[in-house]
Amino acid sequence: MKKNVVKRLLTSLLTVSMVAMLLAGCGGNSSSSSSSSSESAAAKTEESAPAAESEAAGTEAAAEEGAGTDDTFIADRTITVQVYVDDIGNTLPDDLNNTPVMQEITKRTGIKLDINYTPGESDGDVLSAQLASGTIPDVIFCYLNNSTRPEFSILKKAANEGMFADVSEYMANSKVYCKYMEEGYLPADSYQNIVFRDDWDEPGVYLLHLSIDQKDTSLEIIPEEEYIGGMWIQKRIADDLGIDPKTINTMDQFYDLLVQIKEKGYTDDNGNPVYPLGPKYWGGSPDALQYIITGYDWGVSDGYNIDEDGNVKHVAETDYVYDGINFIRKLLAENLINPEFFTMDSTRAEEVSKNHNSAIMADCHNYVDIIYESDDWIPLGPLNDISGDNREIVSGKGGYGCMAISADAENPEEIFKFFDWLSTYEGQLLAEYGVEGLSYNMVDGYPVLTDEAMQHVNAGDEDWMINSVGAAFGGSGNYFFEFALTDRNNLEYFGESRPGANSEDSSYARSVELVKEYQVEKKLVPGLSATAYLSADEMADVNAQMSLLDWDETFVQACFASSDEEVTKIIESFRSQLKAAGVEKFEEYVKSVYEEDPTLVSFFH
Repeated sequence: MKKNVVKRLLTSLLTVSMVAMLLAGCGGNSSSSSSSSSESAAAKTEESAPAAESEAAGTEAAAEEGAGTDDTFIADRTITVQVYVDDIGNTLPDDLNNTPVMQEITKRTGIKLDINYTPGESDGDVLSAQLASGTIPDVIFCYLNNSTRPEFSILKKAANEGMFADVSEYMANSKVYCKYMEEGYLPADSYQNIVFRDDWDEPGVYLLHLSIDQKDTSLEIIPEEEYIGGMWIQKRIADDLGIDPKTINTMDQFYDLLVQIKEKGYTDDNGNPVYPLGPKYWGGSPDALQYIITGYDWGVSDGYNIDEDGNVKHVAETDYVYDGINFIRKLLAENLINPEFFTMDSTRAEEVSKNHNSAIMADCHNYVDIIYESDDWIPLGPLNDISGDNREIVSGKGGYGCMAISADAENPEEIFKFFDWLSTYEGQLLAEYGVEGLSYNMVDGYPVLTDEAMQHVNAGDEDWMINSVGAAFGGSGNYFFEFALTDRNNLEYFGESRPGANSEDSSYARSVELVKEYQVEKKLVPGLSATAYLSADEMADVNAQMSLLDWDETFVQACFASSDEEVTKIIESFRSQLKAAGVEKFEEYVKSVYEEDPTLVSFFH
């Protein structure tokens, strides 16, 4: 099986990296001062905050002497970047290279950036079209949570066609990316399917997964870093009904609550009747169903699960599918759910949430302003899954984005070195907090936002964060610098989860308090979603056919069917389409992977 090949590759890579590190150390080179950024991060993580502060201060003092110090200087050049991430495109500074952050980065490294974003029907479509043209700028960035995302097949094809530079020779001597070679540092999917694929020329590294946590804290509950997703109920309604939202855990309890809300006849800020259940805050979408029909959601792994006999099935092939559809049909028939639950655009969904037209939002999280700026909303549930368990499922470490350097780029090693430096402690401090004395000061070894900066952050003043400073501010400002980082460890590096989070007057104070009050136990279910294995070479024909099917669309169509008979026809038709696409071949393949190592597929029952 593939994992045996991966083990041999790992052994080979570790041998190379051990030799390199014996000579230079991870992140070292011949310069006596070259590892200062790496050592600063290590000091911050393993020794003491003041030590890191001293190191950072020393780096800044050296930088003030001008670009060209052995410390951090890379090259006097502009790196052209193409991003396929709308959040980056929407937060690019008016003049990036004249922001204080970028000026400081250029002073230290010599590098300037030219970042481009091209809007389109979707970022994935633009990525596909531009890669198909055969020409890309120096480096590209795109979304890539894991190898199951549709972007991966596009990136893989481009890598196979020689569009990306092989950066493997630079990794062992890098400051941060050398960690990717360490056994267990990368998530299994990142290691086996994205960074060190065994079907590329050895050692062959063409894609670098981003936003990897330095440590796996997925089972820990760290209030400063937790996101509470899922359903939220208006506090005034919960109080009026005299219910504790945390105790609503079963499908029956949830249905009864919706009925109670309707019978009470609540109205919104404009005097209109409240819908008991509204769409998610960001717009209508079937993906919110994971919180709504949790008790009937048999397809826990992108629609697939394994039954008691050890057979892999898609939810459409089981009777669970009718349970979920019939539940939504009942809510629609009894006017307990907004009829635009699946289709409402993002602007209107935000509006109906903010004017309290939904008694319950299908999905939001504690770092959205509608939640942290007031106590209007509190978490509901979570509901039990099919096994009667309402613990939050986590799979361990994960990633969020991807970087690839063009094979045609001039001196690709300089590009690699720059983004490697950006993820050191020194680079992350600049990227997240800005320039010392302007937007933060060091206090007891940690960065603390200035009063002015805190006021702008609390006010959500994006223009100030993006143009007057140019830093990420935890994703609220220049999002490129948030997206491009990896080896994340904000609590140990900076003493807080995001800039300003520890401030007494932080607007995010309620976000943290909500986690403390509504803690949910976590459950580790390691592995990739079943559909990750559609990318296997053996599944190429099935993958091509499966890509033509849309289960979400089919489910929604069934929910709005005119009769139970029509629901059956819709589901039976989809089952036939699945079979024709080769689902049985795929299910047998995933079953063989799971039987060899259950940690490779995220199944539970």
